[in-house]
Amino acid sequence: MKVIKNIFTSVFVSTILFFSGLVQSLEVIEILGGRASQIPIAITPFKNDNQNKNMQLMHEIISNDLSRSGLFSPIDVSGVSQYPYDERDVNFSNWSALQSQFLILGTVKPNDSKRSKTQEVTWSLVDVYKEKTILTIALKGSSNQYRLIAHRIADIAYEKLTGSKGVFQTNIAFVKKINAKKYSLFISDYDGYNPKTILNSKHPIISPRWSPDGKKIAYVSFEKRKPVIYIQNIETGKRTLLANFRGNNSAPSWSPDSKKLAIVLTYSSNSQIYVINADGSNIKQIMRTRSINTEPSWTPDGKQIFFSSDRGGSAQIYKVDIASNEVERITFEGKNNLSPSLSPDGKLLLFLNQEDRKYKVAVQNLLSNQVLKLTNGPDDESPVFSPNGHMVLFTYKDFGKKSKIATVSINGLKVTPINVGSEVIMEPTWGPYKN
Repeated sequence: MKVIKNIFTSVFVSTILFFSGLVQSLEVIEILGGRASQIPIAITPFKNDNQNKNMQLMHEIISNDLSRSGLFSPIDVSGVSQYPYDERDVNFSNWSALQSQFLILGTVKPNDSKRSKTQEVTWSLVDVYKEKTILTIALKGSSNQYRLIAHRIADIAYEKLTGSKGVFQTNIAFVKKINAKKYSLFISDYDGYNPKTILNSKHPIISPRWSPDGKKIAYVSFEKRKPVIYIQNIETGKRTLLANFRGNNSAPSWSPDSKKLAIVLTYSSNSQIYVINADGSNIKQIMRTRSINTEPSWTPDGKQIFFSSDRGGSAQIYKVDIASNEVERITFEGKNNLSPSLSPDGKLLLFLNQEDRKYKVAVQNLLSNQVLKLTNGPDDESPVFSPNGHMVLFTYKDFGKKSKIATVSINGLKVTPINVGSEVIMEPTWGPYKN
């Protein structure tokens, strides 16, 4: 990202966000968009027959998941004297008085099988206003899978109440700068827990991008004394050199079918966009101009590529039709607009907007062209959508001006840092749904 900033100008970039609105299906909860009200929900501690300490944390994880989405407002239940563990024990008047529209409750007990060390978690989602149970589900797993079980519960509740899949069981990747001579590429749970190193290097690592099939990550390495692009298989650890052409090789972006990548080369001129097969074959230049064309991002149908360019005098976002090479300018607000990416449904454009020397995360509705700022900057970077398009992962500067990562909800109501260490954390990417 810093390389891209320097290509255009050395100014700061700000981000804007637009929320188009979600409509859930079954319970007809309408989320109107913009600064719509959040849904009040209570998640009570689960009854724990064997007093397993890990399982006692599940209600907090569920609450944090739903809160991070920006669509729910978990209610503080610490002052409640007695928790219901079964939907038949719910005192609807009391929970209605706490202004809770929904309630999640449950129990944890050892699996009946004597040979099994798994736990059985039985939980219910209750509609307080309608005084009825929406669903009751039993899940099984070992006690050390308590986070996974909690994320699963949050995903199910999220989908039931919004009509859209949750992302609480997905993964993210990010780069950690340990010191001047050590950089590590990590994969973790979406909220930063359970980090795992997949690459260590003495040289900077930038622009990691997860393949849509979830099997590989492409990234830029400086180990050859210039930027080159590698693809690494996540499961096997095997990595392949994709692009080491003359000049700089940067900004990898996967096609929706994971078979191709758009990349940026300075092979014989300014930064230009090329398409290359994932095995390194059949490279083809997209457009031939004297302007800088960089930061490619595919549309979900694979027919167009959004990119940033200085062809109009400042950095703005354009799209090109791959078949016809026809180009159209997309962004007009702000001094500079960079780092484009499309929501999974192709309706929202995510980017960095620079105005008044601040970089902020922003979203533009591609139907109405309405723009909404999600963050306040002043030096945000690397925004990427969650797999459902309802959250954004990005880089920000903490009070010590150290790079960190966080999520922001698509309605801009909830910004939540991801704690993965005290080091410099940068270059995040969000993995797809797991099969």
